[in-house]
Amino acid sequence: MLRGLRTPDPTRRTENYFGPAMVLPALLGLGLFQFYPLVSAVLNSFRTFNAFTKRPTGWAGWNNFIEIFADDVFRNAVLITLIYIVLMIAIVVPMALGLAILIDKRMRGTALARAAILGALASSEAVAALIWNQLYEPGTGLFDAILKSMGLPEQPFLVSGPHAIVSIVVMTAWKDVGLPMLIFLGGLQAISPQLIEAAALDGASSWRIFRRITLPLLRPSLILAIFMVTVAAARLFTPIILLTQGGPDGQTTNVPFYSYAQAFEFSSPGTASASVMFMMVILVGITALQAFVIRDSNDGGRR
Repeated sequence: MLRGLRTPDPTRRTENYFGPAMVLPALLGLGLFQFYPLVSAVLNSFRTFNAFTKRPTGWAGWNNFIEIFADDVFRNAVLITLIYIVLMIAIVVPMALGLAILIDKRMRGTALARAAILGALASSEAVAALIWNQLYEPGTGLFDAILKSMGLPEQPFLVSGPHAIVSIVVMTAWKDVGLPMLIFLGGLQAISPQLIEAAALDGASSWRIFRRITLPLLRPSLILAIFMVTVAAARLFTPIILLTQGGPDGQTTNVPFYSYAQAFEFSSPGTASASVMFMMVILVGITALQAFVIRDSNDGGRR
């Protein structure tokens, strides 16, 4: 009769109490700083606000969305945001993959290169933007000095719209290339060396090994890296406000900067929240499309 009875384990009982208690601070932090602002933004996108007190005064329905869609500045900001995303993916992802391959070979100086890249990643985005602002300074900046020494004309890095967009992307790529590089480096180190050695013994060239073995096996890392670069490009804000303030003539204004201007310069939290919600939907669609295209292309290659 006593065989089926179990003695209560005091250790397990303690874990049942302390486990949720240890997770609770993290849940509170996520709720306070992640979920509450998201829910608030969704609600605010359908509200009207008092321009002076910024308190909600009623429901606007879809009027906030209709207002931003009719705004040429917002439509241009969406276009500029998409340009940032395309340029960041085109520059950062190949650069990160190339750096990961070089560092994975463990050549002389790779430890120093890794430390420099991760140092840039760990640095403050505001500090990095201020340093690059000095480098881009017309006439007296380092980049113009280099161009002068080569007999080339000065460039309007932050004065001309196309130049300013590229300048912001280059600065952000230098700052953020470390994280996708680490993702690719982890993927490379997870590939079995025996596969590479077997392909090399069969006479496969380095390019064929990379295209047929390394790149397909890096598909999960590639999807994650593209997703993270896309999100980083879509939420680009600090370099814009410190380098160009959205100029010249709004040619570097993206959706985050537009939302900031609507909320704090024009006292319109409703349209600011509506622009954020619209960009969030677009971002979810872009990342889902990217994952589908990459997965479909790799599946087709295996067939």
